[in-house]
Amino acid sequence: MNGIKKNFRTVMQLMSILIIIGLFFSCERVSEEGLIADDKVDLPEVSEVLDCGECTYIVNEHETNGKELNIQPGDVICLESGRNYGPLLFKNIVGTMADPVIIKNCGGVATIDSDGSFGMKFQNSKHFKLLGDGSKEKYGIKVSTSSGFFVMMEYFTNSFTISQIEVAGKEPGGRGENSGFSGIGIKTSPYQDCDLFTDETRQAWIMKDIEVSNNYIHDTGGEGLYVGHGFYAGRKEKDCGQVTYSHSIQNIRIFDNIIENVGFDGIQIKNADRNVEVFDNQIRGFGLRDHGAHNEGLFIGEGSTGQYYNNLIMDGTGNGIQYQGMGNVDIFNNVIVNAKGNGFFGAHGQFVYRIPNGYHNILNNTFVNIGEVGFTFYNDDGGVKRLMNNVFAGVGGDMTSKGAELDSANNLFTQDVESLGFVDVGNGKLRLKSDSPLIDAGIDETYELGVIFDYKDDPRPAGSSVDIGAFEYQQD
Repeated sequence: MNGIKKNFRTVMQLMSILIIIGLFFSCERVSEEGLIADDKVDLPEVSEVLDCGECTYIVNEHETNGKELNIQPGDVICLESGRNYGPLLFKNIVGTMADPVIIKNCGGVATIDSDGSFGMKFQNSKHFKLLGDGSKEKYGIKVSTSSGFFVMMEYFTNSFTISQIEVAGKEPGGRGENSGFSGIGIKTSPYQDCDLFTDETRQAWIMKDIEVSNNYIHDTGGEGLYVGHGFYAGRKEKDCGQVTYSHSIQNIRIFDNIIENVGFDGIQIKNADRNVEVFDNQIRGFGLRDHGAHNEGLFIGEGSTGQYYNNLIMDGTGNGIQYQGMGNVDIFNNVIVNAKGNGFFGAHGQFVYRIPNGYHNILNNTFVNIGEVGFTFYNDDGGVKRLMNNVFAGVGGDMTSKGAELDSANNLFTQDVESLGFVDVGNGKLRLKSDSPLIDAGIDETYELGVIFDYKDDPRPAGSSVDIGAFEYQQD
């Protein structure tokens, strides 16, 4: 289907109707004050302190093996506040879909401070939730490490939730010898079972049913989120005798995370090829190590499909959005500000595979203060490429670059940022004033493709037509 998936669109249409009804009966007016700051992310509710006496098991060693400890579905494994935890390895933690194992903090904030090669690792585990909701603080588990992944899901770990975790780098901006690597890693690498991953259909093992939400990730040396191994077309890995293929990732939702001041990409996602949503995340300060191949805000990598929407991406050394997805992708309502590279860069090359009859929808995004080219999309292969109702304002290089044939309509390109009627560009408030030329200037085809709400989740259209950009002006 050339648009946002049918079930997603139907749900959002119902929500839109409810929002409109709510606005009609409310005495309050929608504020004109813009925002691309903290109140966009739905911060977790403050919990009560979990008494450690309510836990099934309290972690007191480097390794927690669910099989050896006879951990059962529904058990609660706790990290106790006040203990001096170094690197923690969890193996064989197995719950059920209906009754997952819970790993959480008790007695207050639990801290892991590792001088080893990782912070936390999970192996051969499934149907569990890693939750930092056992204290009154927003993030009840704090993980630091001097090297390697801060939190890693590997070796056939599957079906899990990660929420309310603070990933805290030891070096500001991820720069320094003790900066660690990526904040949260989610993948089983092909070299962890060379024979199994020779299956080029990617059906031998599938990673699925993943939620990553309400985490605070900052000052990591590598990516904030590192999802998927990549190399969709296959390659010969070290220690493998033949070509291997990365596993598929399905049913994954990444939302309401705050990612700040990371050395590499803010979010990198690859091989996520079914039921993918990345939304309502804030990425502020990306690519601070200025490593040319790893300095993107949002990296939609090879083998990926899905919906990427309502994300804030600002203040980085590379491209705002780097796109190498394979198609059937919707990218909409994103706000990209102060990216020193390109605003949107649709790459080509040996690592890019595109579905022959797929689609690539880039709709109603706002790009402001871009260092290089505003929009680039290479190669005509891979189906229709729709560029509609986007605004590119204040670009250091060319507005667009040569590339693929586009189905393009009602995009606005200008160097005059002030002319667009944003509330307060200097303070990052990009909602529209009543005299903005972006109001009612869009094409309604984006609504038909499923963009029925804006960056603030306000309904579209609010006037006679859809507005251009990520924000819809709400009439009094």
